[in-house]
Amino acid sequence: LVGEHSGKPLARTELKEAVLGKDRTDRGGKIIKAVIAAANEKLRHLCGLELATANSAADAAPDASQAAGPSQAEATQEATQERAVGGGAASKLLLVNVLPRAVAPEPADGKLVFYALVETVLNLLSDHGGRLPESELTETWLPKLGLKEKDTLPGLGTAKVCDLISKRMVTEGFLVKTQGAYAQGPRAVLSRSSEAANTFRGELEG
Repeated sequence: LVGEHSGKPLARTELKEAVLGKDRTDRGGKIIKAVIAAANEKLRHLCGLELATANSAADAAPDASQAAGPSQAEATQEATQERAVGGGAASKLLLVNVLPRAVAPEPADGKLVFYALVETVLNLLSDHGGRLPESELTETWLPKLGLKEKDTLPGLGTAKVCDLISKRMVTEGFLVKTQGAYAQGPRAVLSRSSEAANTFRGELEG
């Protein structure tokens, strides 16, 4: 919960070390799978959350901006349950809200600005087949949005736009970067409301 509050996925290695210690082995990850399954029972009952494995979700789940359905929970719950228990090679875990029509607190102004930038980048990815070279994003699309790489944004201190994209969005799991290009990350798949994303895009285009 502390890691999720900071926006950073939990590494499975951290969970393993916390549960088993540094020296104990877990062949096939059976113990950790059982721990995650038990934790999910508690999380669902107490607060409507589930642990979902991050890496496999980014590969297998549909683009959230294209997904149908009125809530994040309905779009992701089945995939979340499957991956959280049988995580395979996935190395990180996210907390996903699985409550239908969950009430979310209004983010602070700085976070709203950051989330608006996240949605803008994710929509650009969606328009380009889910993958966009970093150079094209920063050299072509940011200027079209009236932004420069070293610009700062209201409420986000001295963080530059290029760092918000290449560091914060990647660290928090909104994006993954491979071979010099960005694709949507696990948090964009598992924790993003398709309804809110489509509303945001409609307001931009309208």
